[in-house]
Amino acid sequence: MKVLCIVQARMGSSRLPGKVMKDLMGKPMITYTLEALKRSRYIDEVILATSNKSIDDPLAEYVKTLGIEVFRGDEDNVLERYKLASDKYKGDVIVRVTGDCPLINPIICDNVITHYLMYNYDYVRLDVPNTFQRGFDTEVFSKESLEKVYSIACSNENIHRTEYSQFREHVTLYIYNHKEEFKVGVVKGEQDYLKNKEINLSVDTEEDFKLVGLTM
Repeated sequence: MKVLCIVQARMGSSRLPGKVMKDLMGKPMITYTLEALKRSRYIDEVILATSNKSIDDPLAEYVKTLGIEVFRGDEDNVLERYKLASDKYKGDVIVRVTGDCPLINPIICDNVITHYLMYNYDYVRLDVPNTFQRGFDTEVFSKESLEKVYSIACSNENIHRTEYSQFREHVTLYIYNHKEEFKVGVVKGEQDYLKNKEINLSVDTEEDFKLVGLTM
């Protein structure tokens, strides 16, 4: 059984373009996400999944210098990107993390992975933002669950239907909306863990980026 972490990232963010390659304490921000995940005890391989657009060439080339494999696919169909990447790198258990989380914690990630493995779930997520701050976001799901969602949202019948486009853009949204079809678990933090719920430790805006810089 292979635990494959697929980190999705791209340069074309609408609110903060190029954010994953912005300099953060002397390194591109994506470096911190990838280096943290490589310290996980349960992840067998970390790869980056980005788009096949030329704007993402610098990101792909940089990540390769870190010794990380890069998969490139459709910019809008992120679900397909995950499906094809998991096929290529033979993941049985998929860990989903986004590249705008430079403070991602490998111990927390491992907690979500072990919870998934212990209870034979189809899908487990960290309880963000209720008992963990945004920025620690981790999702774990089976290859079978990913293939099920892909077979529905990307089927010949649904591929051009606008109501299914949200499920292609947001990899796990179909599971959220159809929990009766999956065995779903949640990892919650201790009651006192989340002191400042309003603080966002993922990077969506310039203000978030400055805050993360102060936190590190």
